[in-house]
Amino acid sequence: MNTRSDLQITTTCPTCSPEEPRLHHIIRQRGAELLVRCDNCGSVHTVISKPVRTASVRTIVSRGEDSERYTIELPADHEVYVGDELLVDDPSADEVHLVEVASVESGGRRTVVATAAEIDTIWARAIDEVTVKIAIHDGTRTESVRLQVFGDQEFTVGAIEKIGWKNARIIRIKMHKRGFKKNKGDVVLAKDIKRIFAERIR
Repeated sequence: MNTRSDLQITTTCPTCSPEEPRLHHIIRQRGAELLVRCDNCGSVHTVISKPVRTASVRTIVSRGEDSERYTIELPADHEVYVGDELLVDDPSADEVHLVEVASVESGGRRTVVATAAEIDTIWARAIDEVTVKIAIHDGTRTESVRLQVFGDQEFTVGAIEKIGWKNARIIRIKMHKRGFKKNKGDVVLAKDIKRIFAERIR
């Protein structure tokens, strides 16, 4: 078994390639045991990994107004960048959360990249499920609405969305990182949205 990256390995699949190694994604790691999914056939199975020196990294994950503290295991030499997506294991709920790194603290100061062994704290936001803020204007006043959606849900400039019992057309979308999307047909994933501006359709 050869490691290809921190989230992928090349190994044999008992379902579709018992003799020829194929690319697999790592779902979860517990010690030397990896739970992996075959990229070719989608089957899930376990493999035993070679020992890798790891670092326990404190990770604070924000979800809306709330924050939770976790400790994640990463290969000690793995570089973590602001903007990276990581899987955070929540043993209390037997769940794994997808998060985006918002900031990295190393040596008592914020930085855009550091190796896991040098990291004091990772600050991240949950992107598996997110709260999308929507400002709906009806010509005289603006109403603020919050939607709880999956992070990969798409919103399109110019599209009409049913929000509660109201219909609203999306006018522009403010991004977390890169300004606004204003052109009709522009598609943005919920995890990348800071706020949606819309007009009420009567």
